[in-house]
Amino acid sequence: MTKPNLTKAIAILLIGLAAFDLMSVIVRTLGEDFPILQISVIRNFFGVIPALILLLMGPGVTALKNIKALAHWKVIVIRSASILVAQIAFYTALTKLEFATAATLCFSSPFFVTLLSIPLLGHKIGFIRFSAIFVGFFGVATILKPFDEDFTFWMFLPVLAGFGYGLSSVLVKLVPNEVPSATIQIAQQLVTFLIGACFLVVQGDFVPIVSLGDLFYFVLMGFCGGLGVLCFIMSYRLVDPSSLSVFEYFGIPISFAMGWLFFNEAPIATLFPGVLLLLGAGLLIIFRERKLSPLDQKNSSKC
Repeated sequence: MTKPNLTKAIAILLIGLAAFDLMSVIVRTLGEDFPILQISVIRNFFGVIPALILLLMGPGVTALKNIKALAHWKVIVIRSASILVAQIAFYTALTKLEFATAATLCFSSPFFVTLLSIPLLGHKIGFIRFSAIFVGFFGVATILKPFDEDFTFWMFLPVLAGFGYGLSSVLVKLVPNEVPSATIQIAQQLVTFLIGACFLVVQGDFVPIVSLGDLFYFVLMGFCGGLGVLCFIMSYRLVDPSSLSVFEYFGIPISFAMGWLFFNEAPIATLFPGVLLLLGAGLLIIFRERKLSPLDQKNSSKC
């Protein structure tokens, strides 16, 4: 790994983080007039495009045949369902909470990844990482303030989203390494889209897109989401993931800036000091796992 590659990877990752946060801004805006499930389905429809591009640039669409075992398809279906639940929870939270608060609580995902890797992957977790998880969840609780009179049920939604994204990150490790990342990505995007579309049809809660302005927002949302996915995969292909994952936490100040810029929100009192505990615990887990096999670029299930 060269320094120019690391610098380039960090720059691409930061662009991806900004793209995801801009997508979240649009989701919050559209959430005032459109059902969250509809927004999620359209987001996942556009999500197929970058996955297809990666597949065509790499092994080609015939690589989907590599996913042969029924057990692997079951993993992909469960992973897609967990991502859909996470999306709905996070997108709903964006419409109910301050922008930076919802985004920050979603960073509880690494703690769930570490915990879920015990029963699902058979990993052994030592005292230091268990302590980091405890501190991290204490930080989450400090932000939630469950006994405060201003506490609402909606505060739990980004934590639920963190669980869903964490579960998807662990499940991807159950698919054999010989299956290309782009193959898993497009299979997951297609299944997530189809599951959401089926629920949307059954629910019947679809609001027609009649305004050119709304259509533009939906297209821009899809573009930002697709750009974010591409940036994450490209950046993690340039360098060792363990060298880059720490920079994902720049998403917290970026989301704070987005919330202040677009919604005139600055929830400093809500986030501090809990965000420092969450950030510190997350970084400790990353540094502790640097010598272990990291989750590779197959995991690109970002919001």
